[in-house]
Amino acid sequence: MKTSTKFKDYNAIQKIGITLIIIAGALTLVKMLDLLNINHFVAEDLPNYIFLFGGFLMLLPYISKRIKGQNISKKTSILLITLTISLNAIAQDYSKQITAFEKGFAEKSVTPLKDYVSAELKFDPIPVANTPAILANIVSNLPKLNSMAILESSEGKAKIKYDFVGLGVRESYVHFDDEGKFTRIELIENLIKMELEAQKKMKESVQLPNPGTLGDKYQPKKVEFNAADGLSINGNLYAVDKGKLTILLCHQAGYNRIEYADIAPKLNEMGYNCLVIDQRSGGNFAGKPNITAERAKEKGLPSEMIDARADIKAAIDFLNEKYEQKIIVWGSSYSSSLALLEGVSNKKVKAIIAFSPGDYFGDAAPSLSTAFAKADKPFLVTSSKTEASALTTLMGTMKLKENQSQFIPESDGFHGSRALWTGQKGAEEYWEAITTFLDLIK
Repeated sequence: MKTSTKFKDYNAIQKIGITLIIIAGALTLVKMLDLLNINHFVAEDLPNYIFLFGGFLMLLPYISKRIKGQNISKKTSILLITLTISLNAIAQDYSKQITAFEKGFAEKSVTPLKDYVSAELKFDPIPVANTPAILANIVSNLPKLNSMAILESSEGKAKIKYDFVGLGVRESYVHFDDEGKFTRIELIENLIKMELEAQKKMKESVQLPNPGTLGDKYQPKKVEFNAADGLSINGNLYAVDKGKLTILLCHQAGYNRIEYADIAPKLNEMGYNCLVIDQRSGGNFAGKPNITAERAKEKGLPSEMIDARADIKAAIDFLNEKYEQKIIVWGSSYSSSLALLEGVSNKKVKAIIAFSPGDYFGDAAPSLSTAFAKADKPFLVTSSKTEASALTTLMGTMKLKENQSQFIPESDGFHGSRALWTGQKGAEEYWEAITTFLDLIK
């Protein structure tokens, strides 16, 4: 078959190629303007592939003719040069640097990053001389990284999506010099600022609960019961009356039952039974051990934050059987997320109180947005003032019922249930919100 017959539709083929190149060029332009906020494959690779394929179709007739010994045309030469220049222009790719960054988190080492760190890299307000130590500390000590992806990029920077266990999903920019080396990592800058603010706030806050005279009046009884995997859960039961409503109190990360040492007696005074438990994910606090966590470690049982959901479920079962009533589940930080995830579907749960919930578990659990979407039980969610907007976002567009609410403090507030400790700044407004909610669901 003659070439002239085989490629009689040259013009149609070239028009297809030109169309694809135009599409690729538009996508690239939008990306360069930071308007394309989609996944890494589309933002970084798809325009290149479309452009290459379109260019190939445009050059296909020339390639065929060249094989037959014909000379290259001036027009085709221009197209080839234009294609090469265009491909170089759109090849703004920082995937190697981000892959190295992700590998650094996985290995808890800065070694994978050594070829991509500029001498100008610094983390405000820390002096540049401290950069190596800060970078090593962050990479080594942050929680497990579930995933990391480029959302968009342009010359000199890329927007990165991070998903850390316990920290949830975060988005921020990484900046590069002309050699493609890191000059700014906004994630680390933000974490440093948060830590400095937290340290300042901690110095101004109450450090430990203070039971006071109510602690003397309401003494807890030690109880134990088993989770589904056989782990014995340690708890303190503050009982007042079997006919009164009962609240399960769950602590935050690194804590134990002592987080509620002055909260539980106040709830007793208000007329509620309370059970405070040690969860398998926690630690020593206020000079007391987390007995459940120690047992989990001894038995080699899983003790990540998500694993504590089994402890909460077991505590609900224990209280439901003992008091023959539905239970109010109260959580702090990560346990407040577990309280929501478990509480919305557990028929033994009457209501939920959540202090500083968030998406702390990565792929190990669904987003709290799904729990809020199907929540038909009474709930009160609250947090510090700075955490409130993220919590509002998780709640989405759900229409709150009369017995469902988000409390945002007027004061700066605190993360977790420590916001209620005796003498804590702003504690009174949190207690007012709790009292109002509990009165509403009696």
